[in-house]
Amino acid sequence: MKRRIILLFLTGLFITACGAGTGEVSQVPEAVTGEPAEEGVILPEKQVFIGEIYDCLDEDGYVNVYAEKDERSDIIHVYDRVVEVELLETLPFGWFKIRMQDGREGYVDARNIRTEEFPPHGYDQYRDGYVLIFTHDDQILRIYRDGNFILSSIASSGLPEHFTPRGVFEIEQNRRGEWFYVERYDSGMKYWVGFKGIWLFHSVPFDRQKRVKEEEAAKLGRPASQGCIRLPVEIAAYIHNNVPDGSLVLIY
Repeated sequence: MKRRIILLFLTGLFITACGAGTGEVSQVPEAVTGEPAEEGVILPEKQVFIGEIYDCLDEDGYVNVYAEKDERSDIIHVYDRVVEVELLETLPFGWFKIRMQDGREGYVDARNIRTEEFPPHGYDQYRDGYVLIFTHDDQILRIYRDGNFILSSIASSGLPEHFTPRGVFEIEQNRRGEWFYVERYDSGMKYWVGFKGIWLFHSVPFDRQKRVKEEEAAKLGRPASQGCIRLPVEIAAYIHNNVPDGSLVLIY
C-alpha cells in the first residue's frame, strides 16, 4: 500500500512537470516542428483579413483585378458591384493581393479596397529618411525622420463613400504644388503632395479668393474629405517643403 502511494505521488509530480496542472502543453505544436500536433493541442487560428471591392476611382462601378501588381498586366476579373474579398498581402505601393470567391488570386489597387484591417507588411520598421504615418482611428498624422519623431498633427481623411485608402504608399515623383482649385467642389487647396494618383496630402480648403473655409477647417479631426488627407496649412507646407519624393507613407 505504501509503495502504491509513493508511485502515485511520483506520477503526479511527473504530470505537473509536463504542464497538466497549469494549462501549458509540453508538446511543441505542428507550426513549429512541422510534425502533426498532438491530439487535444489547439493551434492559433490564422487571421483572415476581409476588404470590400469598391470603385473609388472612376465611379463607373467597375474594379479590375490584375494578374500582376501592375495596371499594364492582364485583367483577370472585373467587379461591377461591391463585394467582399480576402486580403492576402499588403504590397507597396498601394496594392493588395486578394483571393476571390472562386479561389483565384490577383491584385487590386488599394484605392479600390475599403477595409479597416489589412495584412501586416513589414514596413513598420522602416527607418531611413522621412516616414509619414496616418491613422484613421485618431485622425492623426505623425512624421518621422531616420526613425526619430518630428511632429504630429490632427488631420481629416475621406468620407466613407470617398474613403482614404489604407496600406503602404510613397510620395510620388514630381507631384507637388503650392495651389490648385477644383471648380466642381468650389474649393482650393494649398501645398499639395501626391501619394497615389489623385490622392494627396494638402491644406484645409480655401475659397476662390484664397481665404480659408472656416467651416471646413473646423472639421479637422474627423473624416471630411473626398479621399485626400487634409491638414492645417503649416503642416501641409512642411510636407511640401521638406519631405522628398520617394518617402514612405503608411496609412492605417
